[in-house]
Amino acid sequence: MNVNTERRHRRAKHTSDENHVRHLFLMRRTARACDRDALLWLAIALAFVVAGGVAASLAPLALKNLVDHITVTGSAGSLPHKLEYLVALYVGALLFQRVCEQIQAYAYVRGEQRLIRRFGTESYAHMLALPLAVHFEKRSGALTQSLSQGVLGLRLILTHMTLTVAPIVVQFVVAGAVLSGLLGTTLGLLLLCGLIAYSAVFAFGIARLRGPLKRLSAFQVDAGGIASDGLMNVEAIKAYTAEGRFSMRYDELLGATEQSWKQFARRRLDNGFAVSLVFGGLLTVTLVVAGQDTASGHLSVGSFVLINAYILQLVRPIELLGFAIRDIGQGAAYLKDIGVLLATAAEFNEVPPPTLPPHSHPAELSFEHVRFGFGQRATVDDVSFTAAPGRMIGIVGPSGAGKSSLLRLILRFYEPWSGRILLDGVPLGDLPLNALRGQIALVSQDTILFNDTIDANIRFGADQAEENEVIAAAASANLTALLADLPEGLNTLVGERGLKLSGGEKQRVSIARAALKRARLVIFDEATAALDPATERAVWKAMHGLAQGVTTLVVTHRLTTVSGADQILVLDHGKVVERGTHTELLAQKALYCLLWQAQEKAPQNDD
Repeated sequence: MNVNTERRHRRAKHTSDENHVRHLFLMRRTARACDRDALLWLAIALAFVVAGGVAASLAPLALKNLVDHITVTGSAGSLPHKLEYLVALYVGALLFQRVCEQIQAYAYVRGEQRLIRRFGTESYAHMLALPLAVHFEKRSGALTQSLSQGVLGLRLILTHMTLTVAPIVVQFVVAGAVLSGLLGTTLGLLLLCGLIAYSAVFAFGIARLRGPLKRLSAFQVDAGGIASDGLMNVEAIKAYTAEGRFSMRYDELLGATEQSWKQFARRRLDNGFAVSLVFGGLLTVTLVVAGQDTASGHLSVGSFVLINAYILQLVRPIELLGFAIRDIGQGAAYLKDIGVLLATAAEFNEVPPPTLPPHSHPAELSFEHVRFGFGQRATVDDVSFTAAPGRMIGIVGPSGAGKSSLLRLILRFYEPWSGRILLDGVPLGDLPLNALRGQIALVSQDTILFNDTIDANIRFGADQAEENEVIAAAASANLTALLADLPEGLNTLVGERGLKLSGGEKQRVSIARAALKRARLVIFDEATAALDPATERAVWKAMHGLAQGVTTLVVTHRLTTVSGADQILVLDHGKVVERGTHTELLAQKALYCLLWQAQEKAPQNDD
């Protein structure tokens, strides 16, 4: 075996292992979503599927007996009362089948919707709980598309397995049992070979559809991602007149999707022609042989009618089975992406939380020789410091110094390569993430507001808070005057990403949210970087109020913001190169002093 062949085999084995893991997680997630209610309704649906399938398969047998009785008895005037019984049996079988179809449809919808709801909710919760690195690697729109297609894929598979495959299996079993008892060997083998050929053509055609279906799913996910990204960032697109470029990228993906649909439709058309030829040949040959046997007296007229009815009844389900296999294949392709996501471990853990001080006490945060980075490049390199309870620590430095990486480590968005980070003497890795993050409030430069009311955005920090607590939090963030000017006050809608508010107003809503959380550690990440000096002073006043009685970390490039901090850390290339108070750092006449002098010389205005 040459090297290339061995590599291909290893890749194939690795892909097979990944597929096995993905399928295992999908089965587990689906089984967990299938609770007692869903199982009950799906079981009822399946029971009526079986009952309806049996009735549908026995109806041609009732019709055979009716036809044989008519042809043997003679004219309608001399027919005995048995005719009424046979008619009632035939019509009753068809009617019972229709009733079963209605009940199975109702029961199936109840079970399916319950299962889909639980599967969708649990999958969405899992996606939210994925490590931040996974979200950074994928478009938000692509994740949304993966979720919606995953739900659609599960629905396709579940629908066809319950309402298409199960009835076909029942009808084949019953029809096979009836035909084996009524037909001769020659006619039975002929019918069996024809059905096998019919099924083989379908199977071959469906196999040819798998490639286009997989590509189709991938292109649809990418197109959904591009569309979502564009609509989420429409302001920047308009500012840079990039509407045409984004539309062109979206059109390219839709064009690729169109090509996949064309290939799919063409192959399905070829398959349809082949199936029609096989069906025509099967029906012709079978009816000729059956007609000859009927004419010679080997078969009754009713048996001839029975054979014709069963051919028509069995061929249609085979067609439906082919379409079901196609849709099941499409559903499996749709489930591929969400299967990968479900197989990715979520970040939340169940470690019992160690005893921590009450939330009324400020936190103590310590870094001990922490190192972290991306790829081979360390963005945090041997950093050690302690933020004492109730103290303010300023973190400054030029762009790329490692300030943001430091904060992401505190929130455990990432784990350090080496060293330890401790909260009140407890390593962060020993804390469940919800317990850790529940004690931290973050106010970032990129203010995240939801398309909801100001009240709902503030309550995001503590959704069970009382109205008076929300009002108090808004007041602490200097929002009282703004709320008084708004006709609907706290019930004012802020628009998509808070576009109806100014930068300073959005930031103060974010501060009110953090204040309502009553965290023990507050982090300000460039919270005033995008504001003009006048607005910055108003926001800083709100920040200063929030920082009272808690431990505070302020990351900023505006040194005036941290000039009153208890300690300032100066980062450069991931290392702490200076530390001290504002006065002490100026006296050192090193990097901090140079940054301070550069900012003092920069033009300032309040426009």
